[in-house]
This record gives sequence, C-alpha cells and structure tokens, in this order.
Amino acid sequence: MGNDYIISIEKEARLSIDTERLKVFLPLDDKTHYIAVMDIAVLILAHPCISLTAPVVQYLSKKGAVILSVDEKFMPTALTFPIGYNIDGAKRPHQQVKIINSEYQKKYLDQIIKSKILGQEKVLRLLNKEKADYLIKILSRVKNGDKENIEGLAAKIYWEVYFKAFDSIDKREKQGATDIINSCLNYGYAVLRAIIARSLCSAGLCLNFGLGHYRKDNPFNLAEDFIEPFRYMVDAVVLEILKTKDYKELSSLLKKEIILNILSFKVKIGAKNYRLFQAVDEAIYSFCSCLADTRKNLVLPNNYISRGAKRSKCSSQHIKYES
Repeated sequence: MGNDYIISIEKEARLSIDTERLKVFLPLDDKTHYIAVMDIAVLILAHPCISLTAPVVQYLSKKGAVILSVDEKFMPTALTFPIGYNIDGAKRPHQQVKIINSEYQKKYLDQIIKSKILGQEKVLRLLNKEKADYLIKILSRVKNGDKENIEGLAAKIYWEVYFKAFDSIDKREKQGATDIINSCLNYGYAVLRAIIARSLCSAGLCLNFGLGHYRKDNPFNLAEDFIEPFRYMVDAVVLEILKTKDYKELSSLLKKEIILNILSFKVKIGAKNYRLFQAVDEAIYSFCSCLADTRKNLVLPNNYISRGAKRSKCSSQHIKYES
C-alpha cells in the first residue's frame, strides 16, 4: 500500500476533494492545505465542527484510507473503512468462518496472547525485572484458547507496575478516563486500532469474525484481536514521554509527539525490525496465509514462529498534523 500519512485535524475545518487532493480549509486561520489523497492512511476528525463532502469519503475509501472520528476525549465514535480494496475480499470471509470454534481459532488466539504478554514483558523489563521474569514464567500456561485466562493475570500484574512507575494511584480505564496516563494510552490505542482495521480491510478480511473477541454487537472484533500484540508500543511511548516531560493534559503537542513516536517505533519480528505500518501488514498477511493453510503460524511482534511467510511491500511512514 502506498498510503503513508496520518492526518489529524483538531480545528474547525471544511474538507473537500480538489484534483485528487484533500483540500482542508481552516476558516479561523483563513488557511487552506492540500494533501495528496493517495498518501493518506488515516484521517482523524477530532473536532465537532468539521464538515466534509461525500466525495471525500468515497475517494479516501477508494484509495484505501480510514476515516476515524473521535470525541473530546479522543475515544473513537466512528470508523469508515475501505471495501473492495483487495481481490481476495470475496473468499477470505468464507475462510474465516471455517475456523470459527475450531482448534485453529484457539491456536491463533494463543499466539496472539503470547505475543501480547511478550510485549508487556519488554516494557516491564524497564520497570521491574522480577515481574517481567514472572510473565515469562507463566507464558507456557497460555494454551487451549487461554482457558486459564493467563492474559488477565498478566494484565493485572502489568498495569499495577506500570502505574506505580508514575507514582500514580490511577488504574487502567478504557472509557471516560480523565487522567493524563489513561488519556494518552486511549489516544494511542485509537490511532493504532484505525491502522490495524485499515490493514485488515485492505486484505479483504471481515472484522466481525474475531478470534478472542466475538461479541455480536461489535463490528470490529478482529481489529480488537490484532491490536493486542501491538499495544506495548503505545505503552512504551507513553511511558517514555510522560516520565521525561511535564505534560499536564492531552494537548495537541502531546498528541503529535505520541503519534510521531509510535510511527518511528521499531517493532521486532524475528531477527528484523519494522516500522508500525510494515509490522502490522506482516501480521495481517500471515493471518491470511494461515487461513489458506492452517498448518502455518502467525507472524507477530516478539514471537516469530512461522517460516517462509512472504513479506508485503510497505513504504516508510510519516505524519502531517493540523492543530
């Protein structure tokens, strides 16, 4: 995929398409910006007074971009995905259905959870080596679809140590968080979720059919699964920023710094390091390969166990920010 920008708009704006470019008019500044549509991976709408024309949605979707709308706390309120972007889009949902409630669903779920815990271990290694060692110790107990809920046990240990590093009495909150730590985490996860959903849709996968997430009222179950192995990146970035700089609120400057650091973060898969977009595409491609041949394993951060998976072509990633 050629898209290589995340566009975040946090001011009143009017969006339209002008000769294959996204035209962003900021009335309060009386300024107009143009961005080539083919370069946009994610468009974030983070202000209640943003208007856009139908061609904006149509053209961005056609070019494989995701439109993410968020509320005042940067929690996602809507996601618009590209469809019909992959020639295999008709067959892959059928392949997904075949593994539901099978041993393969449990197998891939276990691999996702192990990758997630290994990511948490990397962050914990910076804060508490004893607890990090314990996560490695319990890793082998993740099996049979994580019947013992080792994921939950690891999370309890992880977040206690994580928040203690800030001398904070807060705890992990997904919705309605007002403290700076959770606000930053939720912001980073929202961006990450959009990037992963975009890659899944571009691969022709159905987001409704999850592996560990399978709520009937959640149209993004598969995205919730594949965000797990990548969450540690956001955690590490937020930890580094908030421990070294004195931010009091989730300002535009802080949001920009979080995104820039996430996009430049090196994700280790096997013996190689990848940037976020490239690493996500590697993981999603491996899942597509597994659907075609269930003998294969997922290729995930910190937990490379597959061999011979073909690599996808990805370009370097950048960000443009309209604050």
